[in-house]
Amino acid sequence: MNYPYTCDGMLTVECQSPIKSTLNKLQASELSVLVAKDMNAVLKVSNQSALVFCGGAFTSEQLLQPKFPVQKHITQYASAAFQGQLNEDQILSIGASDTKNNEALMPEGLQPEPSRQSLLHFPFCLYTHDLALAERFEADLMHKGMVSPPTYALLSQQLQVGINHANYMTYLDLVAMMHNHYQQLGLSHLWQVVEMALVNNDPKTAIQTETNNHFYLVDHLLFTPFFSWPQFCQYFATNDAEAYINWLMAQRLSLGAFAVHGLEIKPFKTQNWPPGDQQITKICLGEFEKNIITSSYWAQETKLQTGSLASSVIHFTHPQAGVVAVLAKVPNQPRTIYYPINPKGLTDIEQELRNQLGQGYATISREFTNEAQQLLSLNNNPSK
Repeated sequence: MNYPYTCDGMLTVECQSPIKSTLNKLQASELSVLVAKDMNAVLKVSNQSALVFCGGAFTSEQLLQPKFPVQKHITQYASAAFQGQLNEDQILSIGASDTKNNEALMPEGLQPEPSRQSLLHFPFCLYTHDLALAERFEADLMHKGMVSPPTYALLSQQLQVGINHANYMTYLDLVAMMHNHYQQLGLSHLWQVVEMALVNNDPKTAIQTETNNHFYLVDHLLFTPFFSWPQFCQYFATNDAEAYINWLMAQRLSLGAFAVHGLEIKPFKTQNWPPGDQQITKICLGEFEKNIITSSYWAQETKLQTGSLASSVIHFTHPQAGVVAVLAKVPNQPRTIYYPINPKGLTDIEQELRNQLGQGYATISREFTNEAQQLLSLNNNPSK
């Protein structure tokens, strides 16, 4: 495929109820013809151009991932289809095929994750030899790109739901929209990290939040330290339990946002904090890598032995944060505090404790903010 300019866009729909995530081959073909007509009406598409339309409905987060994998796969299929002069300047549609289980599956790399979001995007690529067309695409598509009535009618028929809004956008339009969205939520620092990973050729940045969360982006890798409650008190000179809860909830929210945008989360334990040099270009990532947490939780032994005490488990909880930490008492071993670091963490902690204590171990729930000082004392007491 010899087109020098690739224009990445999408047909965006806001629906009144959830829709199926794929169009079949016939539906994708029918829709691609109307999309091509809309592109020509808005942009005056030249003859030396080709269009590939994908019949998969993706969320914003699925499209906005490092190196834009959906668009990369569309271009791979285009390169295979547009080989030779006779196959150039065509309209190609990519739709789902029914499997033996009656599942509609897109080709590899183009299967959307199921979603109940109301705002979804059908991606497409316009390939052209026309520089002026490529410039018009980026400058004018969103401002002039309302779908035509025939396209709107076909979408409504195919999706079988009410459509509040439908228009064309570029990827940069979607990046700007998500920037505004995160800003309105007061989460600009999160989008700063995601946007750096998306649009920078050599993404590197370091972010520290007001709640003492630290994020280090290198390419598509997101390094972040996890602090136990005693470490948090030591590193940030506070005994405020609510400050730790604010850190924990911000940590969980941030990592959830980074993960859905395709960043690879690299949590790590700390021996001291902060690191010697906060500049991202000088940070020794080898030190972070040595302390990477590879499971869904991590554990910190206290200095207090349990002696012959009966085995028991205490869940320290918070009304908003849920389970903050789990204290396990295993006979003749130091008490251990487990910290879940992702949604699967608590399940895996419970499985680990069943392995150590048996299926029927006793569990007690305590309010974290009421017991926070007791947890600190466990770490400060000398071993017995």
